[in-house]
Amino acid sequence: MTCEFRSPAAIQADLRALADRLKLAKTVAVFTHMRPDPDAIGSQVAAGLALRRLGIRPTLVDLSPVPPMLNFLYPDQQAFERISLTAEKSQFPPREFDLLLILDTCTKAQLERAWPYLEGRDDKILVLDHHRTRDAIGSLIVADVSAAACTELVADLVDALGVGLTQDISTALLAGLAADTGWFRFDSVTPRSYALAARLVAAGAAPSRIYQNLSQQESMAKLALIQHALTNLTWLAKGRIALMELSQADFANTGAASFETDGLTDYPMMVSTTMIVALLSEAPDGIIRVNLRSKHTIDVSMIAAGFGGGGHMRAAGCRLSGPLPAAREALSAKLLEALNQTPTQVAP
Repeated sequence: MTCEFRSPAAIQADLRALADRLKLAKTVAVFTHMRPDPDAIGSQVAAGLALRRLGIRPTLVDLSPVPPMLNFLYPDQQAFERISLTAEKSQFPPREFDLLLILDTCTKAQLERAWPYLEGRDDKILVLDHHRTRDAIGSLIVADVSAAACTELVADLVDALGVGLTQDISTALLAGLAADTGWFRFDSVTPRSYALAARLVAAGAAPSRIYQNLSQQESMAKLALIQHALTNLTWLAKGRIALMELSQADFANTGAASFETDGLTDYPMMVSTTMIVALLSEAPDGIIRVNLRSKHTIDVSMIAAGFGGGGHMRAAGCRLSGPLPAAREALSAKLLEALNQTPTQVAP
């Protein structure tokens, strides 16, 4: 399902309704998607810190291991309880919460490990998201596709809760905003994004510290993984489509973790002719994870949705059945189809 347009006034009314429900709760479990990025963790941490300031007990639920470079966003390990469902057969503890808050996703596929617990609890589920694709989840969904990051919406939620911006909340929010906007270089950036960044810096967030943690804490294994990805790079449609592949052997040979694929799609985007980049990564279970990026008018969220995934117009993802050659063939056909339906763009 694609998220319909809602006016800013309607979205703000929904946010106030969401905040009013949260204020009545004593315990809230806060979820975000599997394979979390800075926007997901920043949203989750900022929301947890805001709830705690109201005397509400927040519990953050990890569905995948949190990348080590994001650990700086947890300012106080005593600030909230955390539940880990990161192992393959993890079980959700047999307990109930007053409310279940889902951030930065509204699709069942991205909540797979939590779904056995979430299913049947729609009356308790609240969702705050900025992606274009979604499932019918929960009793209240606040979705704003004009937001450059989910942390933009969480900042509005913090305002609606009336708790104010602390340095720790601001740091988590700015990390998510900066990462999801590519440090303010993507076309999703609006005056709203810059205005929020100014507020967060004024409240104590330090851009240089955030940049160092997000972009200058990589492992040597990731550099080796980049080498493998570029070695496996192929081009289609006269250099307009770039395909990169990473097999389980590539991960084993480099020692890199699955989350270290983040940012690899930026490299083919450097080429002027590139319009679509696809990164195919083989998971241990044989599933092929696909990251899609695009330039100009190509909507990769629709390509991803055709395979059961989703995301943004310029950044989306999905999962395909293996092996890699079969996944590459199926994906390539859809990428070429999308490209052929798009008017040729002239590079600036």
